[in-house]
Amino acid sequence: MADMTMLENLGQEAAKGLAETLSSLIGKDVAVSLSQVSETDPGSLASTLGAPYLCATLKGSGGVDGMAYLMTKEKDASIIADLLIGQDGLSAPESMTELHLSAFGEVVHQMAEVLTREAKKTAGSKALWEVKETMSQDPAAAGNRLAQLGKVLTVFNFSMFAQDLLSGEILFCLPEPVASRLSSGGGKSAASGAAGNVQSGVSAANTQSRAGGASVQQFENEFSGSTRPTGGNIGLLLDVPLKLTVELGRTTKLVKEILALAPGSVVELDKLAGEPVDILVNEKLIAKGEVVVIDENFGVRITEIINPEERLHAVQA
Repeated sequence: MADMTMLENLGQEAAKGLAETLSSLIGKDVAVSLSQVSETDPGSLASTLGAPYLCATLKGSGGVDGMAYLMTKEKDASIIADLLIGQDGLSAPESMTELHLSAFGEVVHQMAEVLTREAKKTAGSKALWEVKETMSQDPAAAGNRLAQLGKVLTVFNFSMFAQDLLSGEILFCLPEPVASRLSSGGGKSAASGAAGNVQSGVSAANTQSRAGGASVQQFENEFSGSTRPTGGNIGLLLDVPLKLTVELGRTTKLVKEILALAPGSVVELDKLAGEPVDILVNEKLIAKGEVVVIDENFGVRITEIINPEERLHAVQA
């Protein structure tokens, strides 16, 4: 049985995150509040829909294992997507176009991240909601999909309001067993148990080391006291592949600016002309250089190697 009080607290915090996320994405003030958390059956919920909905299928893991649905009226989703791609939202189509559906897909991923963040607080740090698909469905089809979750559903009903644009709802539908795990803190208990097992293992290892005369402290000092670890076994790693990337520059764009890109568009980067490019190994900066042309291929001439201490700090970061 789910702890409804705990779920309501979780929902209220999630509402704040959803409001911030939607406001940031569309550049308008969006108010989101938790209307209620309730238990119902798929048929009863489907009978209240009354219009096509955008249904996003979420896969839960790490303490919230199971499927869930995140649902928004298609008209409301269309308005949000219309604003996201730089339109005014007033002429958003009733039925989602491919462009609007693609834009709203980003909104769904952002909302799933908010729900994941709140789930971690009760179900443990490994809790995760992943978006698998998002599609438009009429009430009957939505009812059939909801029935796949089980006979009893726990539904978070969020009210969503943006002045002169939309007044709708967001439904987050969970199977009752998933909601029970989410509200019981079972993920944290499991994590605590795992930590206890690790601690016991460490104690046993320390005891065994002392019995055999090995010095664990000496082993730790060899690595913690040096910024450049050395060892005769480095040869074992020499054939491990690493990805080397030359980065010309970076920039940050809004989703609507990305969607507006077309052949011939120019993207301004944060590097000045003639400034050294960054050379990264497995996404970590290790050197700087200049771009050269070798025959018909581009290359990079290394002009500066980042010192070992900075490289080690980057790896540990």
